[in-house]
Amino acid sequence: MYLIGCDIGTQGTKSVMVNEKGKALVEAQREYDVIKPGSNWAEQWPDVWVKAAFETIKEVSEKSGIKKKEIAALAISGLYGGSGIPVDRGMKPLHPCLIWMDRRATSQTDWVKENISRDKIFSITGNYVDSYYGFTKIMWLRDNRPDIWKKIYQFVTPKDYMVYQLTGENAIDYSSAGNIGGVFDIRKLNWSKEMCEALGIPIEYLPERIVKSSDVVGRVTAESSKLCGLLEGTPVVSGGIDAPV
Repeated sequence: MYLIGCDIGTQGTKSVMVNEKGKALVEAQREYDVIKPGSNWAEQWPDVWVKAAFETIKEVSEKSGIKKKEIAALAISGLYGGSGIPVDRGMKPLHPCLIWMDRRATSQTDWVKENISRDKIFSITGNYVDSYYGFTKIMWLRDNRPDIWKKIYQFVTPKDYMVYQLTGENAIDYSSAGNIGGVFDIRKLNWSKEMCEALGIPIEYLPERIVKSSDVVGRVTAESSKLCGLLEGTPVVSGGIDAPV
C-alpha cells in the first residue's frame, strides 16, 4: 500500500509518495509567485495551486512505477489561506485569495479592537485580533469589494479548493476553520453565529461541512483522474493547515 501527500505552499507545491512505513519514495515540486499589488498586500489566484497540485501528484504517481491500484489514498495540506477564496455557486473564484502574509485589513482590525471585547473573542475562538487572521481579510473584501461581496457563495481555503477539484466535495477541516479566527467556536467545533453577526460576516458564507483532518472527504472523480493520474475512486483525505499537520 502506498500513499501520496500534497502540500500547497505559498511559493510552491510539493507532492510525495510514501510506503506503509512512511518512507518517502519519490517527490515532485512546482514553484509560483505571490501577487503583491500594494504595500503589505499578498494574494494568489487558485489556478496556480490547482495546476501545481495536479502536475506534482501525477508526476510522483508516474515516476514511482507503482501500480495505480496500490495507491490507497491521497491527502492534501496547504498554506494558511487568509480570507480563503471567494467563490460563486459554481465554485468559480471571484477574487484572488488574500493569503496569510497579506496585511491590508488594518482598519477592519482597528474596528474589531474598538467594538468587540478582546476577552470575548478569545473565549469563543481561542484567538485574538490581528490582520493575519482571515476574518479581518473577509471584512476587508466586504468593505472594499462590494461588487464581489454580493456574488459570493462561500469562502474556500486553498487546500479545500483543491480537494473540491479532485472530488467535487466541499468541506473544511477543523485546523483550517480555527485558523480563520474570529468566527469559529473552538468548544462547539462549529461556526459562531454570535461572532459572525457581530463581525458582519454571513455565516452562510462559511462551509457547512466541517471534518477532521483524517477524514475521507470524497474520492477522485473520473474527470480529475485524467489530471492527477490516480484511479477514479481513490480516497481523498481532508488534511489541514500545513503548520499543525
